[in-house]
Amino acid sequence: MNIAPATAIRIRRLLLLLPVLVLVALVASWVWFGPKNTQAKLPDVTLQTIDGQSYSLAPQKKTFRLVELIYTRCPDICPTTTVKMVQLQKRLLEANLMGQDVEFLTITIDPQNDTPDVMRYYAKQLGIQEQGWTLLRGDDETIKTVTNSLGFFANKMDDGFISHTSSTYLVDDNNAVIQKFGMGDDFDPEQIYQELLKLKKEG
Repeated sequence: MNIAPATAIRIRRLLLLLPVLVLVALVASWVWFGPKNTQAKLPDVTLQTIDGQSYSLAPQKKTFRLVELIYTRCPDICPTTTVKMVQLQKRLLEANLMGQDVEFLTITIDPQNDTPDVMRYYAKQLGIQEQGWTLLRGDDETIKTVTNSLGFFANKMDDGFISHTSSTYLVDDNNAVIQKFGMGDDFDPEQIYQELLKLKKEG
């Protein structure tokens, strides 16, 4: 059967547009029918400090928490982030914000290797001061709850290294993540300091 040239052109155009139309349909379907409550939150679970004390992640009134998820064997991005958080901690201490209005949480994603002694050594080597900064551990299932709730991906490789999301999280007093920042070279202490000052002024 012969097809008129004009009809053939229309068919070819339709075939070329088909993948785009399918993509638009998929995006529209995700927007309209996908999950509505996707905001990341810090889960209300209990972890342990490096001194063996129970520590609840329950919401804390009038306190913003900056959360980093690390593992101490990480060769680059984790210690770089922690060092920059140490710089930020010093500025917040000078501004009398650390420990009252702002708290830092460092949570290991490798609790089997990161024993209390290992994490204590990590804190000492990188210059973490205790005021307002808590290092935390938990069992694998609890840590998984934390990472899933924050939308943080972590996958342990056969060589012991962990492939993970490069994000830190600023959490409000309802445990909701209100800002995400980078890690390593993408972690800007000045940017976060100014953000915390603004949040403090807003009350």
